[in-house]
Amino acid sequence: MDQSESNSEPTTEFTFDRKKIIANLIDLIPKMKDLREKSKEIISTLQEPKLQVLAPDSKVIENDLKKICSVPHRRIGTEEAHEIENYLEKTVKELGLENVHKETFEVINWVGTDWKLSIKANNKVIEIPCFYVLNTEFTDKKGITAPLIYVGTGSKKDFKKRDVNGKIVVADIEFPTFPVGKIIKMAEPYYVSDPQKSFDESTEMILTFVLSNFLPQTLGEKPREDTVYWRAVRGGALGLILILRDAPTNINSHWGPYDGSMKPVPALYVGKYDGMKVRELAQVENSQGTLILNGYKEISNANNIWGILPGQSEEMYMISTHTDSAFEGASEDGIGVAMVLAQLRAWSKIPKEQRPKSLLFVLTAGHLYGGKGAEIFAKKYRDTLLKKVIVDVNLEHMCAKEVEEDPETHNYRFTNNLAIGAVFLTHDETLVALTTKAFKDHNIERMLLIPENFFNTPPIGEAGHFTTHSDLKVIHWIRNPYYLLTAEDTLDKIAMDKLNQTAQCVTDLINSLMHLSN
Repeated sequence: MDQSESNSEPTTEFTFDRKKIIANLIDLIPKMKDLREKSKEIISTLQEPKLQVLAPDSKVIENDLKKICSVPHRRIGTEEAHEIENYLEKTVKELGLENVHKETFEVINWVGTDWKLSIKANNKVIEIPCFYVLNTEFTDKKGITAPLIYVGTGSKKDFKKRDVNGKIVVADIEFPTFPVGKIIKMAEPYYVSDPQKSFDESTEMILTFVLSNFLPQTLGEKPREDTVYWRAVRGGALGLILILRDAPTNINSHWGPYDGSMKPVPALYVGKYDGMKVRELAQVENSQGTLILNGYKEISNANNIWGILPGQSEEMYMISTHTDSAFEGASEDGIGVAMVLAQLRAWSKIPKEQRPKSLLFVLTAGHLYGGKGAEIFAKKYRDTLLKKVIVDVNLEHMCAKEVEEDPETHNYRFTNNLAIGAVFLTHDETLVALTTKAFKDHNIERMLLIPENFFNTPPIGEAGHFTTHSDLKVIHWIRNPYYLLTAEDTLDKIAMDKLNQTAQCVTDLINSLMHLSN
């Protein structure tokens, strides 16, 4: 099999392997059924906590979100990221978090400053809109000019038929589609939270964060040789033009794969519809491309921020998310940070003697750098601080609006729904019961409650890094809007009218967890 050697570190990267997912689901179905029944029994005996804890109103959460998104991006190691990290450190202290730590780690700040793609064919030169592929090598100011060669999706078979040495490779990037409706019918998750009855058997979701043929590599490990990029590099290609074939709309600003690994050959993304022209031109005899990617790399740093809100016990519940973003990052993950702050605002108003357990608040950097911040935190504290953590409640992409491609304009348009999402849960009937009840009580839209290993991988998102490198149980809330990792991830994509409802659901869930044994 065309694979790199096995990694010395366990991988947290998500891969979509249909055969493995189905085989895993066949094993999970009876387990989910058993936990569903047990959770129903628990719900029937639950009593409401006597303590009422109120989440902030929507305007407060919105103001936090706008501040977090007030810089153009929060890319790791940049001044913009540092500005927001400093703001968050100051804010959590003001809100009453104790023993606040700001822990620094080293990263490479990769900055693209200028990029351009032009193609000469049939004695004409055409400029194609494009965006850089993160962490690939830079060219000089003139760029690289070379013959184009189209390799389909860049499978092993595709490359066997073609000599790419000294050429610019043109390839299609694949995004998988997840058949949500069919999986609901087949697998019966712990709970389907869909009060509007918006799901049916035809409901599907494109996983735009999964580049099936350009998979990430584990940070610090050998390249993934089973990808179009590394096949092109091994074949002697001078550069790559990657067409986002399966993405909705003609967007080209994709921030992936976000593994933090520097790569030796320059590459550019082009959108689906621009890619049709590129594909056509690449197959014209004697066509040539000129690829320019200028920029610089520098050693920089990023910061994890964490602290404790003490309660009557040193046992803790952890509330976490990541702070970095590729662009404005309203959903990825400005809203997650705002929701973590909302929980701190809510619980800091409760006297210490009325908090049965302590709360550990963790804001990590480097999610878009192979999860480096979360992994550093988990490895450093797995045998000390994290041994006191009962459950990690991780919050990402909450209140993100659903979009679809407008067939006339080929731009995004809103659907009046929230983006489909999931809560990944450790196999525990109590966690399933309390999360199910909270979702029912607050009519949370379009979410599946599923086991943490539902996809035969760690949970998708920051929680996956925590569970892989420590023994944490998780309640991990995440949605999948199509504009994740793109320049379209802006404040208008967040359903501001859902902020308080969503935050209160999380607050009530934590309140139920707090009072389990009291």
